Amino acid sequence: MLKLNLKPKKADKLANQIYEEILGWIITGMLEDGDKLPSESEMCKSFQVSRPIVREAINKLQVDELVSTRKGSGTFVLHSPLKDLGRFASANDIAGILESHEVRMALEGEAAALAAVRRTKEHLDAIAEAQKRMEDDFDNRRLSIQPDFDFHVAIAEATGNEIFVQLLEDLHIGLKKTMAVAQNLSRESVAKNINPDRNNQVLDEHRRILDAIELQDQEAARLAMRNHIARIRQRLMNLGSR
Repeated sequence: MLKLNLKPKKADKLANQIYEEILGWIITGMLEDGDKLPSESEMCKSFQVSRPIVREAINKLQVDELVSTRKGSGTFVLHSPLKDLGRFASANDIAGILESHEVRMALEGEAAALAAVRRTKEHLDAIAEAQKRMEDDFDNRRLSIQPDFDFHVAIAEATGNEIFVQLLEDLHIGLKKTMAVAQNLSRESVAKNINPDRNNQVLDEHRRILDAIELQDQEAARLAMRNHIARIRQRLMNLGSR
């Protein structure tokens, strides 16, 4: 089997470092909803970098729907939902989680589509068993990180392509960290009655993926998985739940 031997970058890009610094300001509450970021020239001077690097960092924050730039006025914090998230992960971890969702959207969406047409009864049973363990954990108010991870790995295995499995396992540390943070936030949201149906929403998204794979509906499986990953991001960022 082909071994990809993926290696982490030794040094992060300057733009990513600035992105994480600003993310930290939002997480810690140094920047609140509607607050204006320092000007590009101020950040260039403070970080001792060029204007294109600052603009790249700002663009990443815009893509993540955290800031908005108004021509002639500056860049402002759209909302600061990350303060809750910051209690469970660092700015560096949060940046990695947000980046991983872009990869997961492409990787797992196609894995689900292939699993729908290639899965065997044994594959389907493995996916369903992981889903059942996750439901049992949620019923008993436990975190369900391993069953959640096993659900996604079982789908990758159902593709019959070991590279999908390997890529997912190479991402396992980041994936499990994402799952832990997301489930902690969900548990708190349910406990505080902010969104008491949050766990059921997660389970329903999983069931839609499982049902599409069982029916061997390739497009439905792809869309259900992509929707699930998009919704994970929305819940982490507290988007659409306010």
